[in-house]
Amino acid sequence: MKILVTGTTGWLGSELARRLAEADEGHEVFGLSRRPTSIDGVKSIEADITSDSDMQRLAKQKPAFDVVVHLAGVAGWCSLPQGIAVNVGGTEKILEAARKAGTEKFIVASSVAVTGSCSPNHPPASLPVGNDDGFVGSTWAYGLSKDMVERTVKFLSVSNPNTDYLLVRIGGVVTDPPGPLKHLETAIGEEVLIEAAESSLEPKAAVFPEFPLCAIALSDMMRCFSLAVEAPKKPGVRTITAVGPSAFTKEPVAKVMWSWYGDRSKGIDMSHHEIPGNEYDPIYDTESARIELGFEAEVDLRKHIIHR
Repeated sequence: MKILVTGTTGWLGSELARRLAEADEGHEVFGLSRRPTSIDGVKSIEADITSDSDMQRLAKQKPAFDVVVHLAGVAGWCSLPQGIAVNVGGTEKILEAARKAGTEKFIVASSVAVTGSCSPNHPPASLPVGNDDGFVGSTWAYGLSKDMVERTVKFLSVSNPNTDYLLVRIGGVVTDPPGPLKHLETAIGEEVLIEAAESSLEPKAAVFPEFPLCAIALSDMMRCFSLAVEAPKKPGVRTITAVGPSAFTKEPVAKVMWSWYGDRSKGIDMSHHEIPGNEYDPIYDTESARIELGFEAEVDLRKHIIHR
């Protein structure tokens, strides 16, 4: 299989390209980034997904890629112009360039941040968050850009009904235990220590405080993408969410959310998590990932919580 992975100088893109190249499947793996991709077994394509000329050259690539895994983009710290130019515009350009070359299967990185929730004034509407739930209306540019990415892909699908578009809402990816759990932001050279969620004494002001609640181990995230690559083509648009098997929290989800959002939490339907036995369930709907790919996260990060 001829596979293109974008964003291969970033954390997730480089990990996936390396694992696909090392797999004993005979894949021909290409890595696309603005900088050279230096991964054994991966052929480097230097290109900017926002560049019309670069994407026009990609559209002439023959033979076509069997599948494109699009992971390139700007992260949560982006401005609105950056999010629109790179995440939205760049996604449209790379998908259309590869489609014109003959690719009919795409795996596109979305994010659990698509809701754009920010405490204390912009909570999600309900838990678990559904795969059709979108932006709640906060001022977070990254969340808005991911919502726009999903809408853009759905728009493209209308004109290309025979093309397979799989949107993957990526959870809060962290390094595998044992040891401290870290989230890598390679674009800005930072390692962020991720600690389990816990309630606060009063509502807190935070952009997407749910990050630890939807943490997922890197190995699980890579397995999800690998399953998506190997899955048979299925025309249309599907959306799945990949998070850990339980919420990474020291206390029940409902208690934590009530403390973070204060009075606004009264508008969150948390009835599922208030049922005995469901207190630590994932805060995102993971059923579609199981149905579409047979994927279920295996690494339970709650077992590795460090209590201080």
